[in-house]
Amino acid sequence: MQPLADVYLPPANLATGASVILVHGGAFVIGSRAMKPMRYLAAQLVDAGVAVCSIDYRLVFRGGRIDEATDDVHSALEFWRLRARGYGLDAARISLVGLSAGATLSMLVAARLEPLELHRLVSVFGLYELDHLQGPLATLVPRLVFQTDDRDAWHARSPRGMPQPKMPTLLLHGTADGLVPVEQAHRLAAHRASLDLPTKLVIYEGAPHGFFNMPNAACEAGARETIEFVGG
Repeated sequence: MQPLADVYLPPANLATGASVILVHGGAFVIGSRAMKPMRYLAAQLVDAGVAVCSIDYRLVFRGGRIDEATDDVHSALEFWRLRARGYGLDAARISLVGLSAGATLSMLVAARLEPLELHRLVSVFGLYELDHLQGPLATLVPRLVFQTDDRDAWHARSPRGMPQPKMPTLLLHGTADGLVPVEQAHRLAAHRASLDLPTKLVIYEGAPHGFFNMPNAACEAGARETIEFVGG
């Protein structure tokens, strides 16, 4: 199945052969590949010579729950892997970059893969424990995506409770995140370290959830960190 996607290619003289699949956020309910953070990151990556495939996936009120959305991201990865060589890209240097709900989906997809099937994984202010959210969406989101009130099930099917991706993983988070407590990122990084999995955690002091939505120090630093990581 061909995904709904926007493809951004760098000029031939800048192309590194690396590419990224961008997965948007929006609490599994709203959002699209046309969101400002997607366009911003795509522009920054392309300027650095990294090709981008920015995708959509099924949202909660459009036929999607956690399983359908995860399947859509996985299908997009397979689609891009088949097309990459046609764009002159290295099929062995494809990374996933997800924001918020998109980071959750990217983690779940990457956990299905062998290390060589994905170059790198970047998870930005991801929801790693859906049983420990904050704000008005704290109980609504997991009920919608998991279709159950069972908090144990919310945790077991969240990235923290599932098998961990084995490929190198970058976690970006802000200390002022009012939706996903920064402690979730710390706990996930510690868990991955206990499994001896390659993980880099970068915390931005004072940065809120969704810091790629607006010009700020975390936005610029996060873009640089992402580019350096996926281009390695």
